[in-house]
Amino acid sequence: MTLAQRLLIAIGALSIATIFALGFGVRQALRYSEEKRFRDEFVRATGSLRPELSDEIGRLPKLIEPLCRHDPLVDSALVGLESQDLQGRRIPLAASVRALAQSLPLDELAVVTSTGELLGGSPPSIAPRAQAIARFLEHAEQVSLRTEGSAAMEYGCVRRSRENQRVWVGVYAARELTPLLTKIGASYNLELSFEPAQSSPERMVESLTLRELAGRPLSAARSRVPLVSALEDFDVTISTIGVGTLLAALILSLVLSRSLTRPLSELAREAGAVVHGEPKPVIARGSRELVAFADAFNRAIADLAGLRKRLAATERIAARREIARRVAHEIKNPLAPIRAAVETLRRLRSRQDPAFDGYFDEATRTVLDEVARITNIVGEFTRFARLPPPNPGPVDVVELLRSVVNLYAANGPPIELFSEPCPIIQADRDQLVQLVTNLVQNAQHAAGASDAGKIRVDVQPIPAEHVTITVSDNGPGLAPDMKDRLFEPYATTKTEGTGLGLAIAQRIALEHGGDLNYRDAPAGGAIFEARFPVLGPSLLAEPPPSEA
Repeated sequence: MTLAQRLLIAIGALSIATIFALGFGVRQALRYSEEKRFRDEFVRATGSLRPELSDEIGRLPKLIEPLCRHDPLVDSALVGLESQDLQGRRIPLAASVRALAQSLPLDELAVVTSTGELLGGSPPSIAPRAQAIARFLEHAEQVSLRTEGSAAMEYGCVRRSRENQRVWVGVYAARELTPLLTKIGASYNLELSFEPAQSSPERMVESLTLRELAGRPLSAARSRVPLVSALEDFDVTISTIGVGTLLAALILSLVLSRSLTRPLSELAREAGAVVHGEPKPVIARGSRELVAFADAFNRAIADLAGLRKRLAATERIAARREIARRVAHEIKNPLAPIRAAVETLRRLRSRQDPAFDGYFDEATRTVLDEVARITNIVGEFTRFARLPPPNPGPVDVVELLRSVVNLYAANGPPIELFSEPCPIIQADRDQLVQLVTNLVQNAQHAAGASDAGKIRVDVQPIPAEHVTITVSDNGPGLAPDMKDRLFEPYATTKTEGTGLGLAIAQRIALEHGGDLNYRDAPAGGAIFEARFPVLGPSLLAEPPPSEA
């Protein structure tokens, strides 16, 4: 995943999380604020209701008590009840009660006897409740709250007969509270009721116990529909704002990511050119950090170039010493028979020995053979020491391998070539031919010991922009003591040769920025695998030692 993609994802995720958190927080704040406002308004509504209830509680006794004490209507009813002569008084009593109810601010007014007989009442619908009213008056001592039917404040008093206390006439009065609750509730947009209310997703409910209501709870309710509608509108608004904010954040992050990654891409391209070409400073564009990074990279390239020069000088000295030692060692062996032949000739010559002429031909042949051997040794060492650096050019690896296989397939064990489509690589064609030739010749030498010997050459690309050349045989493989010294100069199991072939092949691979490895074949034999980069030798490839 690129830096630009990560930046886009990070800013997009951060924007979405911020919008969601902000929207959720504001939504919950709106809900909490509305519910708190509902509770506060309920408290204010009860504050307004308390004095109204206190006025009702104080007003009802003041209206009713005078009627029971000395009102002619009650006196007439009590006299008729004591004399058992109510028949003629009913109609006047009923009319008086209706007139009195109209003159007083009462919603219900009734005059009943101790037997539960209604002598007059207003409104007329109060008649069925005459018995209940009589039972209420028996024990009425203070203003009470009636919750059955319509809520009302009710009060009553009785005027008892002096001869018989169980005979009385009572006055009952009530003031309905529904209009009062409706008026106060409308002022605060509440539904007030003495009935217990249940909370639901559609309604907010709160209850409160008032001392004026003798411990009965007062309930308040409000519809949640406006709140839900407001929240839905808020969701639509915040979603619209969120989408716009997200798009703006993505566009901004895209611009920022391009401005940030473009200098990095250019720097990477220039760094790649440095690695695969001559070391030269890279030019950074962009922020101060990128300029500092480019400066550090340029210093590293300069240090690397200096290190490469010092390494080349060190290798030249080491190569000269090693070549001198090896040449002295290899030449010492041919000098012994040359010296012996020359000394024998001198001795025969000094004695005028007749065998001189016969031995002369044999001695000179020995000297010439050993001189040719010395010349071959010096030539091999010179070729190894003076191996030129790679001169890269476009090379078709498959075509090159096919030409080498066709050249050597005519003699020796059969050679099979297996290839896959490979890209054109940058390499020194002559050195690549030299490497493949050495591997094929070694495989032929190993597989030639058996009549069933065969050689296989494979070439295939690998994902990391490399091409792999594999040469395998079914010969006896390598002895264990040779595996650790396989690529060292002068290490060989052949009776002829200097043991420089694999050393030169490995050096060619390393100087191209690749490598050469050996492993045993599963069914017996040897496998050599050479790996070459498609882009050719890089700055980091092993520098060749100069001429010895």
